[in-house]
Amino acid sequence: MKRYLSLDILRGLTIFGMVFSAIIPHGVLPAWMYHIQTPPPHHTFDPSLSGVGWVDLVFPIFIFCMGMAIPFAGRARIEAAKGANVTKAYLNSTLVRFLMLWLFSYLYVLLNFSTSEGWIAQLTTLGGFAALFLVYYVFPKNPQGRFRIWANENKKVIRIAGVVSAALLIAAGNLFLGEEISIYRSGIIIFLLAFLYLFGSLIWYFTRDNLRARIVIFFLIVAFAAVTMSYDLQSKMYAIKEIRWFFNMEYIYFLLILLPATWVGDLVRARVFSPQGYSPVTEAPVSKPVKAFVLIYIGAILLWLMFALYGKWTLYTFLFSSGSFALLWFVMRNLMPVYKKETLLALVLMILGGATIFAEGSISKSPFTISYSFITAAISIYLLIITDFISAFNPRSMFVRIFAGAGSNPLMSYIAFGSLVMPLFKLTGLIILYQAAYPAGWPWIGVARAAVAVLLTMSIVAYLSERKIFWRA
Repeated sequence: MKRYLSLDILRGLTIFGMVFSAIIPHGVLPAWMYHIQTPPPHHTFDPSLSGVGWVDLVFPIFIFCMGMAIPFAGRARIEAAKGANVTKAYLNSTLVRFLMLWLFSYLYVLLNFSTSEGWIAQLTTLGGFAALFLVYYVFPKNPQGRFRIWANENKKVIRIAGVVSAALLIAAGNLFLGEEISIYRSGIIIFLLAFLYLFGSLIWYFTRDNLRARIVIFFLIVAFAAVTMSYDLQSKMYAIKEIRWFFNMEYIYFLLILLPATWVGDLVRARVFSPQGYSPVTEAPVSKPVKAFVLIYIGAILLWLMFALYGKWTLYTFLFSSGSFALLWFVMRNLMPVYKKETLLALVLMILGGATIFAEGSISKSPFTISYSFITAAISIYLLIITDFISAFNPRSMFVRIFAGAGSNPLMSYIAFGSLVMPLFKLTGLIILYQAAYPAGWPWIGVARAAVAVLLTMSIVAYLSERKIFWRA
């Protein structure tokens, strides 16, 4: 299947943001370096705080990337099922992928013992990473080399070995390391993504040739969100422990980001698979200075929007933001018309989101607001265009190779720092160097340390990706 490099880069950037924001020094940096609702120094959740910071953008942008990828993978599965019952084959594969992603949300948590003391815990964590490798490794269709041919011939045995190893390691962790085994111990982000994938894939499949039906579903979800939020049903249900382990209304709310992304994915996929290919920046009928102006203008708008969303949202910021997006749509329609549909969607989402802030009274990630979904989806579209420029200007740069490589291997990228790099640091003694790289009283050096550590992790994953070693649910 053809890959869309810009999407891989954007996905890689979001994974970098998720891991980076989790390991930067806590409690000592400015408030804008953390989630708005968990400010320093104690990071206690405060739902009364509103606004959106850069950390609050990372997850919705990843959801947007997932939505864009659904048409790419979905069309490939439909084409592969020709001659069979296409609907049955698609539904079966969707259910299997959902279950594997749902299982992953538990396995990577239950197999990570790296926070425990001692070398046995670190070795056990590495063993857990290896077990996940056996379970989620993608066996190539046309293997090259003796080992890969052997692995393909014995894939069922390898899968079973991975499952058995994972089960034994989890049991050993419980017996000897005191790790709890519980249905409540899951990675909440992957858990949520599993359900989003399930709902989004089903909606896309049954509306793949009927955009109007998808739009109707989108606005039905808007209505559902508005009603349930007005009665505060999300927080009431989440407060019930027996319910929240498997259901959260945010599974439905976040579809307001994912569904627009599926339409963008439909547009881009059709272009990528067209006979002439898809190189929107290099083939644009404008000079390099004009392209540079467009790129700078998009960056300036997004920077302004970040300041506006972090502060108090007023009528003036709404009008200025909407006007800037409208001007950008006009510029793109005339200079780079390939983007006119995407930028029109971003403009509509921006206006709807900005207006909805006034209706809701504020914008926030937690509790979830409708305006948050609209505006983050609009931002995601422009970030995707920026990655188009990046991949066009220097497609073989180290930056592109690292972020696209890690972005094409998201499951491994997401857990590699905690399940591979940190155990190796502790076993080899490099943890001493890692700790020394954050001297007391120098928090920004700690930020630089976090960035280097995540880049190292992503470089390892990118190296494996370039050698066609992937994990997939």
